[in-house]
Amino acid sequence: MFLIRLLIIAFLVGYCVWFVGNKLLGKNLKMARVIAATLVVTSVVYLLLGSLSYVLEG
Repeated sequence: MFLIRLLIIAFLVGYCVWFVGNKLLGKNLKMARVIAATLVVTSVVYLLLGSLSYVLEG
């Protein structure tokens, strides 16, 4: 169940990055990179903290 949740989160974050990059920003690649990097860093921190919590509590 834990891995399925991680895969769903990764899919949703990837879709958000694609949607923001292609649909909302269009040609503005600098802003797209900033938003994509922010989403990726936030996701990685969430996954690391979730994994750490799973290991320590489980």
